[in-house]
Amino acid sequence: MSLPLSRGQEWLVGHPVIVALGLSLGTSLGASLARFSYALFVPAMRDDLAWSYLVLGALNTAHAAGYLLGALTLSMVIRRFSSGVSFVAGGILTSVFLGLCGFVADAYSIALLRFLSGFTSASVFAGGTVLIAQLAGQHAKRSGHLLGIYYAGGGFGMVISAFLVPATLVWGLQWQWPHPWQLGWLMVGLTGLIMTLLMWKPSLSVPAAPPRSRHGDTTSPRRYVGMGAGYFCFGMGYIGYMTFVISLLRELGWSPPSLTLFYACMGTFGMFSAPLWAKSLDTFKGGQCLAIINGLLALACLIPAYLAMNKADGIGDIGHAAIYVSGAIFGACLATAVASTTAFVKHNLPQTQWIPAITVFTSIFAVGQMIGPALTGWVSDGSGGLQTGFGVSALVLLLGAACAAWQKPLN
Repeated sequence: MSLPLSRGQEWLVGHPVIVALGLSLGTSLGASLARFSYALFVPAMRDDLAWSYLVLGALNTAHAAGYLLGALTLSMVIRRFSSGVSFVAGGILTSVFLGLCGFVADAYSIALLRFLSGFTSASVFAGGTVLIAQLAGQHAKRSGHLLGIYYAGGGFGMVISAFLVPATLVWGLQWQWPHPWQLGWLMVGLTGLIMTLLMWKPSLSVPAAPPRSRHGDTTSPRRYVGMGAGYFCFGMGYIGYMTFVISLLRELGWSPPSLTLFYACMGTFGMFSAPLWAKSLDTFKGGQCLAIINGLLALACLIPAYLAMNKADGIGDIGHAAIYVSGAIFGACLATAVASTTAFVKHNLPQTQWIPAITVFTSIFAVGQMIGPALTGWVSDGSGGLQTGFGVSALVLLLGAACAAWQKPLN
């Protein structure tokens, strides 16, 4: 039995765009702060601790492993506590684990905290996915727009991270912290707590999903294996770019202000990607949208890889512009890849099956994301460098585009 809504929550029920904006802070926290911001810490941690790209990639693999475990237990958690409770509680715990990274400096401790933050961020990101799917289901004519708003929250979190993390690294140096990057983790955790407070009431205003019947209420995942394979390749391919793109640009001689501007560019295009993709999310019922996005993300990976392979005489103004194009493409496509699977579930399955189906997709994504960072780091530690790792990511994404294009609507 659900609790009665407060006056503020009743007002939110009539304003779904405001609710979607509030829920989008879960994407900002669960994806951008918990996962993507790590790329901004990699160069400083590598300089300070002399870690290889394999070790640095493995720390993001630890985060992805925690996310996988969180995804596998998501249905059980939601049945026990509801989507809203798991969404908010996950936000609090994720913020705490991120902040605790500011008190340690050895790989094993950071790996443990990355694992724990990954586990709890699954409740934030995937729990929010269930909430936004339920909200979009109530407003069919604005479904694609609401989904786009929710996932565009990842871009907002990236913009915040773009300015927050570099600034705290400078402050850590000025204040002579033993490990200046630790201050950044503390500030990221505090920012996550603030976001959790702001997304609390919107999450409570979304009505609960209908209960699942006991008999005959299942759709075999084999029916959407193409979509699952495409999403697996997305998880495996995109994370290499997100983990190491700042490190690659620094190897190309980019200054800290230029790196901040580039990362903010990615986030800005992510923030305003909703209008670009809303019609596609509403129109395509199969895997077409994910196929297009995987193809564009592959292009985004290939641009800096190609320039890095031909950097003997510098990359020049055209090369700099091309890398910004790469970041813009990546930012505009990143969140919509996830939105495309939510739209697929909403288009093809009854609402009683949304939670288990979203759990399946989240788990598939998490496995790919767990493999990607360590693989890219291992390849990049070889003689080919980061550009080779980016080339491998592009090939994985192209494979994912082919798999998703094969997926037809279920009905």
